[in-house]
Amino acid sequence: MNRTVRPSRRQFLRGAAGALPLPWLPSLLPRSAWGATLAPPQRLLFFYVPCGLQPEEFVPDRLGAGYDLKQITAPLVDVQADVSVLSGLVQGAGYDNRPGDHARGTGCFLTATTVKFTAGSDIENGISVDQVAAQAVGSATLLPSLQLGIDEGGTTGDCDSGYSCAYARNISWAGPSTPMPNVIDPTVAFNRLFAGTDLNLDADEVARRTLLRTSVLDHVAAQATALSGKMAYSDRLKLDEYLTGVRDLELKIEQLANQVCLPGESPPIDDDYAIRVQAMCDLMALAYSCDLTRFITFMLGNGGSNRSYGHIGVAGAHHELSHHQGDPAKLADLYAIGNWEVAQFAYLVGKLRDLTDADGSRVIDNSLLYFSSEIEDGNSHSHTGIPVLLAGGGGGAHTPGRHLDFGETAPMADLFLAMLDAVGVNPGTFGEDGTAPLAGLR
Repeated sequence: MNRTVRPSRRQFLRGAAGALPLPWLPSLLPRSAWGATLAPPQRLLFFYVPCGLQPEEFVPDRLGAGYDLKQITAPLVDVQADVSVLSGLVQGAGYDNRPGDHARGTGCFLTATTVKFTAGSDIENGISVDQVAAQAVGSATLLPSLQLGIDEGGTTGDCDSGYSCAYARNISWAGPSTPMPNVIDPTVAFNRLFAGTDLNLDADEVARRTLLRTSVLDHVAAQATALSGKMAYSDRLKLDEYLTGVRDLELKIEQLANQVCLPGESPPIDDDYAIRVQAMCDLMALAYSCDLTRFITFMLGNGGSNRSYGHIGVAGAHHELSHHQGDPAKLADLYAIGNWEVAQFAYLVGKLRDLTDADGSRVIDNSLLYFSSEIEDGNSHSHTGIPVLLAGGGGGAHTPGRHLDFGETAPMADLFLAMLDAVGVNPGTFGEDGTAPLAGLR
């Protein structure tokens, strides 16, 4: 009888300084599981970008498969078959008569709940979609969920017209008053995922490894060589590819740590930013490859970010540019920023497309990746028709590669219910207006 099994999630190469998690490799399965059908894990990822996305250069003119790419979505060209554009979705929880759309929209980004108007400690929100999944089935992995970001900043104070910084700087919420802080340092994230027996190193070992620039792979090299000799050829190739990826990521992170500035020189902020974003994308892909977690949130910037993008030739500050008032020069800069943001998402999609699960299927086919912003357009601050990218197959829950228009009648919360359904979590309702999984994704 053919059986469906899920391979043990605790596959490591162990060394004196810690343990390196491994991707799923059929050669490592116990003999009792040989010949069984392997059930790949199902994953959700939420990718936030700040200050809106200009719909005129994001939303395709054509519906269905073979949709046209605009200036902002042009970087999807190589992964278009794995990415759908969803238009006409509504985030009703973002509306209010008072200012503060950036913090309010970021706060409800994954909760679909109107946040309490306060800049004090009495914050109040809903639980976010990633945490609904993590609390239901997150115990299947070493990390129930993972929160990553780029911009620093605490959760106290007024960040937007009387709204707490907690709303503008967090998209993952474990409960009404419990934002989940982002890890913004790639080194910290790497050590958490790949450097210790319990996903942590003590302070002395972190300092020693930083000083010596000792690769985590150096501690498990002998085991890796011995293990490779016992594997099928296809698994040897996958192991080698994985170890190479870990080492390349280490080098990329070391490059960030080693960058210093001489007196009188300005730090290479823009270059650092681009490298850190790509390093975070690499970390997310590796975390999924090893099934260390199945639920990830990533903030490319805090709500209402005023970052400049000098590395792509945009000198103006993002938030100020987003109040474009139809100025062609400002719009051109916003299109360039949006294009770069989509390119980072496309890079991550491509990484997951090229990784495989234990059953031979692509990781992207067993994942759903959500990409969007807190508002539709930075000038109007609208919460209707927010542009969305949805990548991956979700184990059959989504047929990607299409433009789907929901006519500004479907709540974003229904999309989140469909994503939860894809990972086997069925809360019934979600947020303030989620009543049923969004239809038409298959």
